[in-house]
Amino acid sequence: MLRKSKFLAATAALSLAFPTAACAQEAETQIEPVKTTEEVEADVQAQTDETLSERRAELLAEATEALSETQKAITALEKENTQEALDALAVATGKLELILARDPGLSLAPVDVSIVERDVLTTPEAVRELRDEIEELTDEGRLQEARRLIAGLASEIVIRTANLPLLTYPDAIKLAAAQLDRGEEELALSTLNTALSTIVVTEATVPLPMLRAEASVDAARELLDEAGGVTSLSGEQKEQVATHLGAARTQLEMAEALGYEAGDARDDLDDDIEQLEEQIDAGEESDSLFDSIKRQFNSLKDRLTT
Repeated sequence: MLRKSKFLAATAALSLAFPTAACAQEAETQIEPVKTTEEVEADVQAQTDETLSERRAELLAEATEALSETQKAITALEKENTQEALDALAVATGKLELILARDPGLSLAPVDVSIVERDVLTTPEAVRELRDEIEELTDEGRLQEARRLIAGLASEIVIRTANLPLLTYPDAIKLAAAQLDRGEEELALSTLNTALSTIVVTEATVPLPMLRAEASVDAARELLDEAGGVTSLSGEQKEQVATHLGAARTQLEMAEALGYEAGDARDDLDDDIEQLEEQIDAGEESDSLFDSIKRQFNSLKDRLTT
């Protein structure tokens, strides 16, 4: 399920010396390898890259420049260059006013995005066994042992977007400029650092098992297209299609085991993929069912990332 949170980044001045749209990866505990093809994993990585590119495109250039000019003003004040700081704040104010003129109702202006990937390579059965162990530890009050086990149960990409809060940030920049006009350099520096600390970070979490399931279904369809239809599949190709569809259902099972519950939507997907297996095994054309499954995946991704 999507987990979305907003929080004040108290140390935003450190984290927002942005290498633009950095992509990080956190190593997680590996229990046993999951059998996926290189092709499917490459497709999953391509989807992750596409998501990052889409989020980059949503960044507001004016807001990013306003943030950059704020940092420039802070640097100037630290060097006791008041005029340079005033010039930077003037540019920042102009950029923020431009944003508000275009969209007065906008409350958050995105300035940076990053993706963190967490993964645990295991099987649904192993996850369920570990969940039982965690439940026993919790019942016995051994919460710290349970916490360490829970920490590794994640297979997801986390999309983090940093935003300027337009309800407060522009006023803080204007206040700092007024303080500088009055010769209150130290107070202005404090105001700017406080403004940076109010950067709002939003998070959207997308389960990797869902992306892998979709990539596996796509791989099955590509094989069918290359062969020219179900009736043209060789015996080996038919086995490969079955393997991809079986992997898709396993990944949906993994999503459920890890607690990325999609409810009826996940169950409907699983039922349709099972029906797809049966149709292909019977030599029936399945384009309409493939299309339906693709729409369901797209709907799930839209719901999970908004």
